[in-house]
Amino acid sequence: MSPDNSKNLAHDLDADGFIARFGGVFEHSPCIAEAALAANPGLLHADVGALHAAMTAALRAAGHERQMAVLRAHPDLAGKLALAGELTADSSAEQAGAGLDRCTPEEFTRFQELNDRYQTKFGFPFIIAVRGLDRHDILRAFEKRVGNTPEREFQTALGQVERIALLRLYQITGQPQHALGQTLMNRLEEFSKFSAEPDALTRLFLTAEHRAAADQLMAWMDDAGMTSRIDAAGNVVGRYEGDRPGLPALLIGSHIDTVRNAGKYDGNFGVLAGVAAVAELNRRAERLPFAIEVVGFGDEEGVRFPVTLTGSRAIAGTFGAAALAAVDTDGIGYAEALRVFGGDPDAIATAARRPGEILAYVEAHIEQGPVLEAENLGVGVVTGINGASRFTVRVGGTANHAGTVPMKLRRDALAGAAEMVLAVERRGLEGTDLVATVGRIEALPGAVNVIPGGAVFTIDLRSPDDAARNAASAAIMGDLEAVAGRRGLTVAVEQTHDAPATLCAPGLIAQLAEAVSRCGVKPRQLPSGAGHDAMAVAALCPVGMLFTRCRNGISHNPAESITVEDADLSVRVLLDFLRHFDAAALTH
Repeated sequence: MSPDNSKNLAHDLDADGFIARFGGVFEHSPCIAEAALAANPGLLHADVGALHAAMTAALRAAGHERQMAVLRAHPDLAGKLALAGELTADSSAEQAGAGLDRCTPEEFTRFQELNDRYQTKFGFPFIIAVRGLDRHDILRAFEKRVGNTPEREFQTALGQVERIALLRLYQITGQPQHALGQTLMNRLEEFSKFSAEPDALTRLFLTAEHRAAADQLMAWMDDAGMTSRIDAAGNVVGRYEGDRPGLPALLIGSHIDTVRNAGKYDGNFGVLAGVAAVAELNRRAERLPFAIEVVGFGDEEGVRFPVTLTGSRAIAGTFGAAALAAVDTDGIGYAEALRVFGGDPDAIATAARRPGEILAYVEAHIEQGPVLEAENLGVGVVTGINGASRFTVRVGGTANHAGTVPMKLRRDALAGAAEMVLAVERRGLEGTDLVATVGRIEALPGAVNVIPGGAVFTIDLRSPDDAARNAASAAIMGDLEAVAGRRGLTVAVEQTHDAPATLCAPGLIAQLAEAVSRCGVKPRQLPSGAGHDAMAVAALCPVGMLFTRCRNGISHNPAESITVEDADLSVRVLLDFLRHFDAAALTH
């Protein structure tokens, strides 16, 4: 059970006592605590999350000059003040904890060089929340960040100052750190054991391990005060009633099936984060003016059967009956597997929800990309899920002897394809939020001493803006024809896939961004390049998504990694969003 973070942290303090206690949270800058308290006298009775959010809001509102003064109040890492013993007690303990008082002479010299370069370039000292890092980690971050632009590094440094402030607040108040996040991470670890393989996570749709995971999920839902069930399509649904029974529900969910040899967080994170948020509401006996339903979808990955998103399509009322005839590689039919799992292929329609009973859908998910990590942000708000177009391109030339045909007389299909690939890349670089990828290329006949007479390659175009994607597609087709004409080649293009973008509801984007901001984080908005259950649920109701930073942007891989701090932040954002959710502000 999470600790009671609603505990009054400053009930014995007046305003002067508050400043005395919290004025040093931002290095030598009591003005931040003073501004936060002036804006909200209720901070005398606030928890760590509220204190931190108010103080970071005060910092963000302080203006560039005051923000620069706060940055300049920090000491150099392993610098002259440290050697002279002139750091604040907090800074001294933090630097010592990271081993900066035990630098080798070579490391100390390197720190001084970097300090000088950094100060000259940016005008303030290098700042990093050192807790949990060692001096080697810090040096690597230092060497990377000194290459940032001044604008980017200014924002990065402010973010680090805010993180240091949060850690200091936990230390001052004695409150347990990241309790919500730690509980969530523990459950994600336990959940990963439901796998077809002992040393890897593989949980395919409608398998025995999927059912075992569903049973555990229902047990956790029940513990969180929900009533749980498995619907006819195999989705796990937990309902937490509002302040009176039978109210329309806000859906929170993601998927609990995985790819083969998966990471622990794709899909599972969003479902268990939803359970964690509801569990905290239940622990505090909070009921909202709407119900909450947490859904663990199946078949988002589409690995076992040649269909996908059937669970979320069933809830949206767009399930295609043809999916029931699908067969896996072992010859087991979808309908048969669903019956064994505990669903009912003859009653799929009963899983569909009516628009009047569902207010909106929100999906928390790891980013599966590098943007949030690059910008040092724990969470981001999704604007939409990219539409996608895929093509197979066949280039024709003349196969001939590699040694006897002069360069100017060749009709080299592969050389032409290479120029076409660069044209695809160029168009991708021209668009905002447009990505263009050539993922496969083949030379024909593929012999070392034969000029390629043919080449085949693929194009994958994605964008949250269908018009931009279609315009880029048309421009690329023109580029391919131009290259072929100039080189005396033929080119044939086959479109193999086309899916429209799914836009997140502006009202949900705004409300999630406000929740992120209230939790003390800059609300970065970004599109999703990967597909999600939200695409299918959008046929039912307004959808929104919250991204959580993942290390190196890696996903669909055992190396998937998130931090307990980011897990905690994500649950706190969901909680804040739920407490402020306004269905009347949505349009669909």
